[in-house]
This record gives sequence, C-alpha cells and structure tokens, in this order.
Amino acid sequence: MENLKKFNNNYFSNLEVIKNEEFGFFVTVDFPQESCLNISNSLDLPWWGLNRRYRLEVTSDFETVYPSLVDYSKDDYGNEIADIILSQKSKVYPEGEIPVFIQGIIPQDFSGEKVSINVKLFENNGYEKEKLIEEKTLNVDVIDYVLPENSFFLDLWQHPCSWARTYDLEYFSDEHFYVIENYLKEMKKLGQKVINLVVSDFPWAGQKCFDVKENASRLYEYNIIKVSRKNGNLILDFSHLDRYVELCCKLGIDEEINLFGLIGNWHGYDFGSPLEDYPDPIRISVYDEDTKINDYIRNKSELAEYIRLLFQHLKDKGYLSITKIIGDEPSSVEVFKKFSDFLNSCTTEKLQYKYAIHSPGFFEEYSDDLESFSINTLLLGDYYQKENPAYKKLEENSNKLTWYSCCFPKTFNVFIESPLIESRLTGLYTYLFKMKGMLRWAYGIYVEDVFSEVSYKKEKWTAGDMLFAYPGKNMKPLHSLREKNMLYGIQDFNIFRHLETKFENLNDELRNKFGIKNLIKRIDGDIDLGNYPDMDKYRKVRNEIIKEYIKKK
Repeated sequence: MENLKKFNNNYFSNLEVIKNEEFGFFVTVDFPQESCLNISNSLDLPWWGLNRRYRLEVTSDFETVYPSLVDYSKDDYGNEIADIILSQKSKVYPEGEIPVFIQGIIPQDFSGEKVSINVKLFENNGYEKEKLIEEKTLNVDVIDYVLPENSFFLDLWQHPCSWARTYDLEYFSDEHFYVIENYLKEMKKLGQKVINLVVSDFPWAGQKCFDVKENASRLYEYNIIKVSRKNGNLILDFSHLDRYVELCCKLGIDEEINLFGLIGNWHGYDFGSPLEDYPDPIRISVYDEDTKINDYIRNKSELAEYIRLLFQHLKDKGYLSITKIIGDEPSSVEVFKKFSDFLNSCTTEKLQYKYAIHSPGFFEEYSDDLESFSINTLLLGDYYQKENPAYKKLEENSNKLTWYSCCFPKTFNVFIESPLIESRLTGLYTYLFKMKGMLRWAYGIYVEDVFSEVSYKKEKWTAGDMLFAYPGKNMKPLHSLREKNMLYGIQDFNIFRHLETKFENLNDELRNKFGIKNLIKRIDGDIDLGNYPDMDKYRKVRNEIIKEYIKKK
C-alpha cells in the first residue's frame, strides 16, 4: 500500500489516529489493461461483459471504515489529478495504477490500541469462481484521545442558483430546496457557521460571465426575495428567505446571517445598473402587478423602502442580531462609508457590516468593529511583518477575524493543482494566525458541465477555484480530496485549541516543531510559507503533541 505523488499525496509508513476524527488514505491497484473495479458485492458488469473485472473488499471492526472510488479532474494544463470522491460502486479504469480512497472514523468508545483494516483484491473472469489475488492488512494505531467539539468558524459562500441550474430546476422550487438541503448538510459536516442570503439580483454580475466565451457558463445569482409593486407600493415576499434560514437553523448552521447584494456590488461599469440616482449598482427586479410587466427598482427612494422592509422583517423574525451586511473586496473606506451611511438611513435598526478584504488600506483605515472580517492571504503576507503599520491592529483583532484565499495567490490555496498538504494546513495556519476560522468564496459554483471542462477564466481563475464539491447525479454533492483534507485540517485546529491549555505557548511550540520561521510573507504576487512538511511528518508531529498533552494530564 502506498500513496503515490501522482495521486496528489505523499507516502506514509504507518497510520496513527485519534478517536472520532475522520481519516483517509489511498491504496492503489495496478491494472494490466482496461478493467472494471467494483467495491461492492453487487454485480455490475462493464459494457464488454464478464471479463477483466476486479472487486476490492475492505473490512475492519467498524462499519465506519469504507472504500470510495476516485475520479480525476484536469488542471489548466491538461494534467489529470485525482480529486473526485465518487458515490458509485463500480467504474471502468484504463490500464495503469488506480487510486482507491479508504476513509473512516474510530468511535470514541473504542478501548483498544489498534484497529486492523483488511484489503482484499479479487479477480473475476467469465463464469469462473472469483479468485483472491492479493491481500494486505494495515494496522491503525489509536491514540487514547477524543476529537474535541468544533470551534472553527467556517464561512463557505453558498451559490444556490448555480446548484439549481446544474440540475435544471426552477429557482427556489421544492425540488431546488431538496438540493439546497443536501448541499447544506454536507457543509454543516465541515463545520459551516454562516447562512448566506442574496437579497438583490446578480450582485457579482455573474462573475463577469457575460464576457467569457470559452466554456461559456451562466454564473448569475438571483434575489431570494420575490419583489412586486402594486398601486405604487412595494410588496416583498420573504417565503423563500424564511425557508432558507429555517432550513439552515434546523441543520445547525445558525451563528451568522450574511446579506449579499446591498453594498459594493460588482461590475457597475460594464454590466450596468437600473438605479438612476445611486452609484452602487444594486439590481432588484420587480414585477408590476398593475401593468403586468417586469421592471427594476430605479431610484434611491424606492430602494430605501425595500431596505426598510427587509430589515423590519429580519427584526420581526428575530434574525437581526446575527445579521451582517457583507461587502466583497471593498476598495475604499470613504466610498463604502457613503454606502453604509445610506443603508443606515433607511432603517431605525442598528446595522452590522462585514468585509472580505483584499485591497491595501481598507483594513488599516476602517475604524468600526472587525468581527468576522476576512483578510486575503496576500495582505496577511504584508501585515504579519512587524514593521508593517497594520501589524499591531491585526494582532489585537486576530481572534475576531478569518482569512481567505481565492483566485490568488497560487501558494496555500485549494486548486486542483495544489498539493493536498495545503488543504490540510488550513487548520494549523488558522491556529498560528490566531484567527477564529477561514472564508472561501465558493463551496460549489458550477460551469455548464463541470465534468467535461472544469477550467474557466484561466487567465484569472485556476481550475478548482470555483468548487470544493462536485454536483452528483443524485442531487447531492460529491466530495473532493481537497475538501476532505481541509476537514482534516479543521479537526487539527480544534485539537490545537483544546491542547493549548496544557502548554506554555503551543503556538511557538508548533512553529518550532514544524520549522516555521516566517509565518507568512508576500513575495511579489504570491506568498511564502517556507518548506511544507510532508504529510507523514505533519501527522507525526501532530500526534506527538497530543501524546505530550496526555502525559501532562
């Protein structure tokens, strides 16, 4: 059993886990020719029939250990990289080495020191009896320590209209909400804390998809509020909004509500705006019941009424205290102060704001509360230098903040081409940054056929930037290896947070053990984190610290 670099991972010599943590590893099968691999005990023939069939059986003491087939995505250079964790149980693979991802959880009430995972490979040809051709057993060492409760603030942005288009569903129909629930359930398992509500039409102008002809795709998001006008008065139908919030709360995603589309909307200069007397391109479609035509809110006074009605509803529902108006990549404090002053003037309620920042100057000049603000890693590369004027402000507020990467920088990202260790380091570096979590601009926003061509806007977006999860045929997301390793990293964050009470300075100890001299530094248009540990060393160091904690108890 080995982890091959071509499968975007590293060799490990042994596996050691704690109780209740999710873990995963690869085994590989080397096919002499095109063959069909099955990981279930059910018959499923390839198109050619009975020959060249193999079955992989994984057994252990726990049903929580199981195999998954893996498929490939192409990066922007045409390289096929294992990334998609499939839900199907059989698949035809070409000649060569094929990865199978084995994942599991050891329950917290397990009292032993080891768990054996047995892997058998059977060959099937014609009507001959199945033949065992190889067998391996991996002994997993279990540390007597239980994964702590999750305290990581995960802020993955949701694009529900993209999910509807993927399955050809009417926006916010019952079928669409079935998909939304399936996606939110998986986000909750990662630790999602934030409810996203898009409350105007196409706030990002479809990520400028209107100007992209290669792999042309619709990336527009639409207002979750249905707006009409009767006798000159606005009528807001909040039924979809309420259903979305109630669904999130039912699933345990309930720490924060973020409103998109009210401040700093994108592409006013090339996608335009219906507003005639307000510079922020807020686009809100309206159905006029008197004239029976579709229109837009076109003036500041009617926009103010829309905003007043929205926040009155949020207050009436008891949502206002956890609601923040979010701005994506604001440029100027002065400009956004004018925007927020207008929004504040529309209601007697106290409004809260939050920004995902990538422009120098905004963080330094912003003087209000910074709770849940997020800072791009390029800026962190500047701010974490002690001579930088923002260093002290960052240190004083880091426990309120999250960090994010997006289409840049190349290093410490979650692209298909990125080493999986970068996804795994999510938790460690969040802890070392002394932040509460991370933000990512998309759990899944999809081009028209993500499985045929995942690359989009190659000059700006690296393949994989748009998605952690792929759209499954069963209206449920397919996980990725990048997503799984991010989850493993989040687990590590929760471990470090729990262990720190027994160490004088766990932050320094981690940096020493991993040889991290400069935490993060910008180099031109990229960042430098020094030399990554390989996956085996990373796990070994983490587990050594857990064992030290156990001795100190």
